[in-house]
Amino acid sequence: MGYDPLNEPLAGNIFKDWENQIPGVVDKKLLAPMYEKVYQKYKANDENSLMWFEPVVHPDIVPHFGGLVFPVGFQTPPGGDIGSDKHILNDHTYCCQLNSTVCASGEPDPAYADECLAWHKKRLGTRDADAKRLGVPLMISEFGACLTEGPCKQEIDQVGQVADEYLVGWAYWQFKYYADLTTSAGTGSEGFYNGDGSLQEYKVKALARSYMMRTQGTPTKQSFDVDTSEFAVELTLDTAVTAPSIAYLSSDYYYENGLSYTFTTADGTELPSSAVTAEYKDNILSFTISDSSYNGKTIKLSVTKK
Repeated sequence: MGYDPLNEPLAGNIFKDWENQIPGVVDKKLLAPMYEKVYQKYKANDENSLMWFEPVVHPDIVPHFGGLVFPVGFQTPPGGDIGSDKHILNDHTYCCQLNSTVCASGEPDPAYADECLAWHKKRLGTRDADAKRLGVPLMISEFGACLTEGPCKQEIDQVGQVADEYLVGWAYWQFKYYADLTTSAGTGSEGFYNGDGSLQEYKVKALARSYMMRTQGTPTKQSFDVDTSEFAVELTLDTAVTAPSIAYLSSDYYYENGLSYTFTTADGTELPSSAVTAEYKDNILSFTISDSSYNGKTIKLSVTKK
């Protein structure tokens, strides 16, 4: 998928250089030149290498005054130009970064659900704007790291909801324990498995959200309700694309008794069956719209459980 040269960079010696405390400075002055050198090494070995690059943690985010998130300091993708197809802006979001009170027990307290949701919206919203300015995709490659059902379900649901809002990809931390020394969880399991090897079903269900894997055109909206299993998508159709759109819809956790789906235009007019070829099988809904009269138009997919 790509290479990320430095996980959660620190700001360096702020006593030696006080400017490192200014948001964006470390990104521009220290990280960008280093990342550029690393990227050139990637390219020398493989022209198609992808660089995932992260901003400094603090002071680009500040856990005070309700949580502050500042734009990254990168002026261009390191070693590339605006709009590079070889770069991905990479960031993490944890409600525990908001302040110590929210995570006094080591994971997000459900009593602070509103504050956590606002934090994730602020974090992803700012990074989404950064990614658009740089002309690159945004990926949230870490979130969660939770231990118990209540806080964990809250954190996963909220990040998933906000990621849908900004059409951002994500990856949960972590899959298995592996005696990880970098985590604050001690011997607790932030992954999918308990100490005895049994599966944490609640965590897997929370992560098995419905989403679009591919679209025949450009996705513009996506939302999923974990309580009702309702899934809604909007895309701008490109009939020049002959490959199907593909939606992941879990029959194990959300559509146990089957599902129903409809395709409509922006004004709610349902597409005739002759215009759509669709099939749901093995958790995957694939569909193709070949009628050129719909080219460039907004197509809506609605999915409900039976």
